[in-house]
Amino acid sequence: MLNQIKTFIKKRPFISLLILFILSLPVTLHILFWGLVSIKAPKYQGEIRSDKLSSKATVIRDEVGIPHIVGEDAKSAYFALGFTMAQDRIFQMELQRRIGKGELTEIFGEKLIPSDQFLKSLLLKQSAETYANQTKHIYPEAWEQLDWFLEGVNHFLETESLPIEYTILGIKPRPFDRVDAISFLFYMGFSFAEGIKSDSLYTIMESELVGRSASELFPRYDFEQNASILESQPGIKKLAIQDPKKLNQNHTNILDQKIATKNNGKPKEITNLKQLVEFVSSLQIPIEPLEGSNSWLVAPSRSSSGGAVLANDPHIALSNPGAWYEAYIEYPGYENYGYFLSIIPFPLIAHNRDKAWGLTMLEQDDVNLYLETIEAGKYKSGSTWKELTYYKDEIKKKDGTTIPLEVAITGHGPIITEHIKGYKGRPVSLYWAHHHLENPLLDVLYKMGKSKSFQELDSASSMIGAPGLNFSYADKDGNIAYYAVGRFPILKTGNPRKILEGSTGENDVIGYVPSKNNPKIINPKNGIIVTANNLVTNQSLPGLGKPEGNWQPPDRFQRLVGILETQEKWSLEELAAIQTDSVSSFAPEYLEIVFASVKQPKTLGGKKVLEILKHWNFEHFPESQGAAVYDVFFYITLKELLIDEMGKENFEMYGELAEYWNAYRRFIRNPNSNYWDDLRTSGVVETREDILNRSIEETAKYLEKNVSASPSLWKWKHLYKIKHPHPLGVLPLIGGIFDIGPLPSSGGAEVVNNLKYKLMKEDWIATSGPSKRRVIDYGRFEESLTQLPIGNSGNLGSPFYGNLVEDYTNGVHRKILYSKNQVGEGKYRLEFLPK
Repeated sequence: MLNQIKTFIKKRPFISLLILFILSLPVTLHILFWGLVSIKAPKYQGEIRSDKLSSKATVIRDEVGIPHIVGEDAKSAYFALGFTMAQDRIFQMELQRRIGKGELTEIFGEKLIPSDQFLKSLLLKQSAETYANQTKHIYPEAWEQLDWFLEGVNHFLETESLPIEYTILGIKPRPFDRVDAISFLFYMGFSFAEGIKSDSLYTIMESELVGRSASELFPRYDFEQNASILESQPGIKKLAIQDPKKLNQNHTNILDQKIATKNNGKPKEITNLKQLVEFVSSLQIPIEPLEGSNSWLVAPSRSSSGGAVLANDPHIALSNPGAWYEAYIEYPGYENYGYFLSIIPFPLIAHNRDKAWGLTMLEQDDVNLYLETIEAGKYKSGSTWKELTYYKDEIKKKDGTTIPLEVAITGHGPIITEHIKGYKGRPVSLYWAHHHLENPLLDVLYKMGKSKSFQELDSASSMIGAPGLNFSYADKDGNIAYYAVGRFPILKTGNPRKILEGSTGENDVIGYVPSKNNPKIINPKNGIIVTANNLVTNQSLPGLGKPEGNWQPPDRFQRLVGILETQEKWSLEELAAIQTDSVSSFAPEYLEIVFASVKQPKTLGGKKVLEILKHWNFEHFPESQGAAVYDVFFYITLKELLIDEMGKENFEMYGELAEYWNAYRRFIRNPNSNYWDDLRTSGVVETREDILNRSIEETAKYLEKNVSASPSLWKWKHLYKIKHPHPLGVLPLIGGIFDIGPLPSSGGAEVVNNLKYKLMKEDWIATSGPSKRRVIDYGRFEESLTQLPIGNSGNLGSPFYGNLVEDYTNGVHRKILYSKNQVGEGKYRLEFLPK
C-alpha cells in the first residue's frame, strides 16, 4: 500500500499536492483562526496610562474573572470600569448601541432593514437624544460619571485589539457616546412583544372564532385565587376556593353553537393585523428585553442567620455573552457589588454592606395599540382632526448608502405599521407610557446606587415612568420591602385587552395612578415577601380599579409560597437551593383530573404514558421520564384543545404569550368549556375526557417518533436542552464555535428554574431563563451566593470565556467575594495611571 502511494505521488505530483492541501486546509484554518483569537485576547495584567485619568485605579480579577475595581476618585474608577467592560463585552456593547438606535443593517446586511425600521419607529433614539441633551439634569454627577465611563470604553477602542467578531464582520467602530448608552437603556425597558402580540391576537381571535369566546383564551387572572403579590404571601390565610358551580354557570349547548354561531368580523382587517403580529414575531434583534423573574425576601425572624435575606433571579433570553456584567466598584464615598448592562456604568441590581436590591418585571399594561384614521397628513381625534408630527432618520447599509426613514406620530404615539411590507390595513399606532412621561432612568440608577436607606431608594425609583418593575429590598438593619415602580395608565373607558379604536377619543389614556399609590409591602408580620411577575393586587388602585397587565402564570409564585410556608427558619443554602427547584406546581392538580378521566388507554404506548405519569414526582431533571412525558402530554392536550379553533399560525403565535398558560389552567379546570369540542368532527361533541384520552395516545406516538421507540429512553435530557446563542452562531462553518450548547439541564417552563422553550413550535431548546441567580444574607454577608449563566467575558480569547457554564447548568452557586481579604491578590491585576 505504501509503495502504491509513493508511485502515485511520483507520477502525479501536482494532484498529490492538491489533495494534501485540501486535507490539511481544515487544520490550517483552525490554527489560523485560534491564533488570531489569541492575538486579540484581552490584556488583564500590567498598566494602562491615559491623560484622561487624574488618579490611580486598580482592577483585580478574582479566580472566576469578576473585576474588583478600586479607584482613588470617581473619575478613575468609572474610567477603569468602562475599559474593563470593553475588554470583556465590547462586541456586545456594539450590538447594544445599534439595537437602541436601529443600526443593525450596517453590520448584518439588508435582511435587518425591517428590524431597524421597527426599532427606529419606537423613537428610542429620539427620546435618548432629548434626554441626553437636556441643559439641566436631575443629577449632573450621573452624566459626568457616564462620560468618564465612556472615556474608558473609547480608550480601549483606541489602544487595544478588538475581538474576532469585528474582524469577521469587517467593522471599524466609532467612539461611544451618551445617546448610544441611553438608547439601549430605554430599549431594555420596553417589553414590546407581549403587548403588541397579545392585543393583536385577541382582536384577531374575537373576529375569527365561531361558537367560542375569545375571552377564554385571554383570562389573565380572572379565575385565579391565591395568586396576587399583596394578598397571597406565605403565612397569610388563603382566600376561599371559588365555587365550582359558578365556574360552569355559563355552559350552553355546544353542538347548537357549533351550528348556529356566525363570524361577524372583518376578514380583510384581520388579515392585515395578522401581518403586524407576524412582522413583530419575525424581527431579528440579537438582544431581548427582560421578560420575567423570581424574587423573595426573608426577614430576620424567618432566617437561620438572624439577618435579612434577598434572593433574586431575573429571567431574560439566554445568550452568549450573558445579559449581566458582574463587577465590584469602589471609590471614596461609594461601593457596590453589582450586575450591570455592559453599556451603562450604574448597576441595575446591586448590594453592599448596608443594603441590597433586586428587580423583576411588574408586567402592568403600559402598552396599547390604536387603529388610527388618517387623511391628508392629519389624524382623527374625537370630533377634530390634528396634524401628524414626524420623526426623520435614515438607515445606513453595509455599502455606506442610506435609506431615508420617516415615522408618523399621532397623539397616541408612533405609527408602527407604516414600514411593514405589504401592509394595507388601517394604520396602527403604539402607545407606550415612556413616550408620554418623564423617564430619567440614568439619574434613577445613579441615585439608587448612592442611596443609604429604603426611603431614599424608594424615592429615587419612584421617578421611573417605564418600565414597570417589582423592586425587592433588604438591609443590614433587618428591613425587607417590596414596592412596585413605573406608572399605571388610566384609560377613559377601561382596558379591554385588545386593539383600541383610536379615532373617537373614548379609549385614550386620561392619566396615571400617582406613584405614591403604587403597591408596597414593608416589613410584613409573616416575614416573607414573594414576587414572580404575577398579579400585583386584587385591590383597586385610585382612578384605575383592578390593574391590568401581561401577568405571567401563577405557577412559580404559588410554588415559592408553598415552599416558604413549610418551615419557620430558612438558611442561606436552603434558599439558594430553591432557585433551582424544578417542580411543576400545577402538575398534581392537572394529573388528578387526568387520572380520573383516563382509565384504560387503548395501546401499549398509551398505557406506558399513564404509568410513567402516575409514578412521576413532578420534578424536571435530566434523567426524569415523567418530565419528558408530562411536558409532551401538556403540549399535545393543548394542541388537541385549540388547534381546531385557532389554526396553526395563530396557535404558534399564541404560544409566545403568557396567556396560553393562564388559559390552559382554566380550561383544565372547566370541563364545560366549548373549546373541548373538536370542530374538525361533524355531528359529535367531544368532552374533556375524550380529549384527554386522545392526548394520552398521541403523546406516546410523539415520543416514539421524536425521542425513542423504547419508553426507557423517554427522558428529559433526550428531549430538552438549553442553549446560549451568539449573534454569529448563524454563520456557516464557524457559527458553532460561538454558540454554547445545547446542553442537558434541569429546569422547564413555569417552574422556579424557569428555563423556557417554544412549546407551540415543538422547539425543546430553552431560549430564556434565569440571567443570574443571587442570595444575599445579611446574617452571613461574606458567604452570600451567586451564579452567572456562562461567565463574565464574551471575548473568545479570554480565559474567562464560558468558564461558568457547567456550574449554571448543574445549579451550583459560588461565593461572592466582596471584601479585600476574600479577593486577595486575585488572578490578574491591572493598574490605571495618569499619563
